[in-house]
Amino acid sequence: MPELPDVETFKRYLDATSLHQPISDVDVRSAYVLKGVSARELARRLKERCFESSRRHGKHLFVRTDGDLWLRLHFGMTGSLKYFKREQRTPKHTRVLFVFANARCLAFEDQRKFGEVGLLKDVDEFLKKRVLGSDALDISLPQFREIFRKHRGAVKTILLNQKLIAGIGNIYADEILFRARIHPATQVSALKEKTIAKLFRAARDILKKAIEAKADMDRMPKSWLLPHRGKGGKCPRCGRELKSATIGGRTTWFCTQCQQRI
Repeated sequence: MPELPDVETFKRYLDATSLHQPISDVDVRSAYVLKGVSARELARRLKERCFESSRRHGKHLFVRTDGDLWLRLHFGMTGSLKYFKREQRTPKHTRVLFVFANARCLAFEDQRKFGEVGLLKDVDEFLKKRVLGSDALDISLPQFREIFRKHRGAVKTILLNQKLIAGIGNIYADEILFRARIHPATQVSALKEKTIAKLFRAARDILKKAIEAKADMDRMPKSWLLPHRGKGGKCPRCGRELKSATIGGRTTWFCTQCQQRI
């Protein structure tokens, strides 16, 4: 499932390929992914406009047009973007195709169709209505500490709660906790101030380095949990077999030796 590093990678990809080009057509191939807008309205409101800039918040990507209208993209479980020449084959799982006047296209792909495409007038109002927390890369240490002081539950559950911190998903929560040497089922009430600060630094570092790697698993350091996460995987620190558990409804991978429960 695309998380903050993936969506930031999509943002940079869109910025590098698709800005300042008049949109000549919008081809909706699966209206299922449209939210709050019809295929006809999406095409009508975007034709002849240009994408001018983009903004990411958590797992959401917002693209501003030259008419103060925002396109909203959420990538669900399998969403991605592909920019290509019109004469090339359109990606198999394209759900919405933006065709530019220069004969290039931007495809919103989504095999499982859990993604969302919509239009907005005000991004901040949307974030407020969705009750999304601060972006995981914008949150300050005092804000981070306050979240852990005010809430109860397993530390991983708090990291995954988009209403508290936006952008961290299942696999990066595991990586952050592995870096901080914190068992994912540890209750936040048991965390000391210095441990919360350590967790904060781990989150920022992991997310930034994942963005540098363009969220490509093959480019992640072998010292990370991610390349080893899964059945039969070994801890890259101590070599012990990784364990799994269901925490907050999500499959969680960790090392019982390096991440002992408090």
